[in-house]
Amino acid sequence: MDESPALSKSERKKARRRERKVAEGAAARELNALADAAVERALELAREVADSPTRPASERLIDVPVASSDAARYILKRINDALASGEWLDEIDAWVWESDRSTRPPLSDSGRETGVELRLEQVSSSPHRI
Repeated sequence: MDESPALSKSERKKARRRERKVAEGAAARELNALADAAVERALELAREVADSPTRPASERLIDVPVASSDAARYILKRINDALASGEWLDEIDAWVWESDRSTRPPLSDSGRETGVELRLEQVSSSPHRI
């Protein structure tokens, strides 16, 4: 018989760690690709948001499927870095919409499903959104 011997406890532990590391690496690459797409979309929308006649009319969805608030905050940081480089931060505010914290309705199917969206709007004098 050609049976492979059972893995020892330490070998099973090492295998689980390798699998977790591979899965985490794939998730990080997916999040970075999503962030790249969101940054690109935010920069495309920047002029439109800045040129809107009023702040409420300026609100735009950055339509990327964000799975969690943590992922949204990571992507938001990348968007803000890009807006700063393009000198848009004085005119445009990027923010995370969350269904449990906002009275505004979701703007996408993804937002309805996950309760999280990324949005742009003209800078407000008030730091709080509703």
